[in-house]
Order: sequence, then structure tokens, then C-alpha cells
Amino acid sequence: MVKRAVRKGTVLIIIIGIVSLFSDFVYEGGRSIIPQFFTTVLGGSVFLLGIVIGIGDFVGYSIRLLSGRLADRTRNYWALTFVGYSINMVALPMLAFTGNYVAAAVLIVAERAGKGIRSPPKDYIVSTAAKEGAVGRAFAINQALDQTGAIIGPIVMSLIIFYKSDYRLAFGFLFLPAILSIATLVIAYKFHKGLPKRKRRPNPGGIMSFRRFFVYSVAVAVSAAGLYNVSFVLVGAQSEISTYLIPLIFLTAMVGEGFFGVVFGLLYDRIGKDLVYVGLLAAAAMPFALMGPMPFALFASALIFGAVTGIQDTVMKSVVGSMIPESGRGNAYGVFNSLYGFGLMTSSIVVGYLFYSLGTVIVYILTAQAIAIILLHLSFRKTGNHF
Repeated sequence: MVKRAVRKGTVLIIIIGIVSLFSDFVYEGGRSIIPQFFTTVLGGSVFLLGIVIGIGDFVGYSIRLLSGRLADRTRNYWALTFVGYSINMVALPMLAFTGNYVAAAVLIVAERAGKGIRSPPKDYIVSTAAKEGAVGRAFAINQALDQTGAIIGPIVMSLIIFYKSDYRLAFGFLFLPAILSIATLVIAYKFHKGLPKRKRRPNPGGIMSFRRFFVYSVAVAVSAAGLYNVSFVLVGAQSEISTYLIPLIFLTAMVGEGFFGVVFGLLYDRIGKDLVYVGLLAAAAMPFALMGPMPFALFASALIFGAVTGIQDTVMKSVVGSMIPESGRGNAYGVFNSLYGFGLMTSSIVVGYLFYSLGTVIVYILTAQAIAIILLHLSFRKTGNHF
């Protein structure tokens, strides 16, 4: 019975991964052309783009605090997941009908909010479907399928821009994978209802105190505040390469996110929390890649960005799953992601303001990552490798 439940849990993780495949097709495909659409078609400035992206990230992550608490309180994880995905999947395709950057900004923020609503309950479902001691593997499977869609989306957007030079057509096409994502989510829910009930499991690696968990979350947030968002790489690429090739830079980031996310997710179950340091060091290295020869520098920096976000999506989430008991895990993911979102907003606004001074940006990023490493060390000190 136990082995059967574990197998079914793995199947559920795969089905949810397919949901993520279609959803990432939508929003990563959309994100690969948003900077160009926002600045060249709608006339928004780079600084305004940074503000919109920053606010979107902050709203998308901070709303997870409410979503996580609500999920733990009501135990209705699936309802919140459906609400979030519904908003998430409608917003970006609707950009096909926008005529100004104000309306576009609202939809960009709405898409992030939808993702924020559904992320904590979805992360809870994935973490509890995993067998004991394999939470990293569960997130790695989800990440692999997730990034498959994230790779397909920018390729399709690039082809549409190449053949039709029509951003609105590209956004409109995203309605198709959006519908498939919701349909697959329905299948996942029905499959979950057939799973045998099981008692909540104790954390095999122990429990970290709230103080150390909070310091850990702040460390990750400070690191996020020192991340050079790939959207700025796409903006800079407009003067360096052909327009239809720009989504391929974003594609490079998604390949890096998928590859490194899966590899480090699997390694987490063997090595543990110390892998988080790799993400911080990679974030510190990213802006240096932009100093290389073009267009190589654009693709190299995008690949490093993907490695950073891949580690964030697997290792950093796995750490939370390892140190927080199931009863409070939805709320914990909410707190963690809210602080992380604040960091991303800070980064987007600061880097957007300093966009034309790469040297100043590098100093800012190195300072943020150094502080993050110190805080991370404090949160890990005197604890076991898996808490």
C-alpha cells in the first residue's frame, strides 16, 4: 500500500509538472517579448519597465504570504491553485488587445499576482506528494517539465516574430497553451482525489526555529535584490542583434534554469542546504558576463541568470520543505516568497535606474550578494545539513 501510494504520488508530481509545462509556455513565452513590446511598440521607458517588472514581482511574491496562510487555514489547497492558474493564464494572452503601456502594466502585474496565489498551495501539493527524503527530486521533476514549456514558449514567440513581425499575434497564440494548462490541472485534481489518505509525516531532517528560518528567508531576499534580471539583458540586446533573435536569449536563460534546476534539485537530496551558496555566487558573477564581446555576452549572462533562478526554484524551495513541518508549510512558503519578491522588486527598480552605468550596477550586486552570504551563514550555523 505504501509503495503504491508513493508511485501514485510520483504520477501526480508528473501531471502537475505537465500543468507547469503549459503554463510556462504561456508566461515565459510572453516574458521573452514583453520588454521589446513594452518599450518599442507601446513606448514605455526602460526605467518604467523596471518599475513594472519590480512591482509585478513584489505583488506576485508578497501575495503568497496571504495565499500560504489561507491555504494552511482552510486546507483547500486545490481551490487556491485553480484561482491562481486562472488569473495567471488569462493575463498575458490579453496583451494582444492592449493599446498602451498602462494597460499592459496592469496585465503584467495581474499575471504575477495569479502566479503568487497558486504557488504556495501548489508547492505544498508537490512537497507532500514526494516520498520521504526525496523532496528535492520532486521539485526537480517539476522543474524539468516546467522548463520544457519555458523553452518551447520563447522558440514559438521567436518564430512568430520572425515570420509575421507581429507581437499581438504572438500574445494571442498563448491562449492555446493556457487552455491546455487549465485542462491538465483538472486532470491532476481528479487524480489527486483518488489517492489514498495518509497521515502527515514528521520532517525527517528535523525542524528549524522560526528565527533561523526568517534569517534564511531574508538572506535569499537580499540575494534576489542583487540579481540582474534577464529582462534588462533583452532590452540591451535590441541594439546588438536582430529583433527575432532576442527571444532566443530568453530561451538560453530557460535552458539554464531547467538544466541547473534539475541537477541541483537532485543533488540537494544528497548534499543538502550548502548548495544554496552556489546560487548566490552565480548571481554575483552574472553582470561580469555582460562585459564580454557581443553577442556572446548576452547569451552568457542569460545562461547564468537561468542557473541562478533554477537553483532558487529547486534548492531554495527544498530547504523550506526540509525544515518546516507540513502543518505550517504553506504559510512558510508564503513568508519565504514574500521576502523574496520584495528583493526582486528592489533589484528591478535599482538596476532599471542604474541601467546605463554597468560599473555601478556591479558594485551594487556584489555588495548585496556579500551581505546575503553572511546572513545565510548565520541561518545555517549550528544546524545539521538537512536541518
